[in-house]
Amino acid sequence: MLKNGSKFKKYSPEFKLSVIVEEDLIAENQRLKEEIPYLQAEMEYLKKLDALVRAEEQKNGKKRK
Repeated sequence: MLKNGSKFKKYSPEFKLSVIVEEDLIAENQRLKEEIPYLQAEMEYLKKLDALVRAEEQKNGKKRK
């Protein structure tokens, strides 16, 4: 460790790699956060579709496979 508490010198390859990894993780985190509303909407759609299919099958007396 350096005197100021940082593990890597700013010009070292390790520091550059850690900065790149951190930036990649932040970007991936942001992408995943943006994907959540889409996935929630898709789940709600699939639940409603499943309910409709079950109701139709019950109405027609059919069993699911």
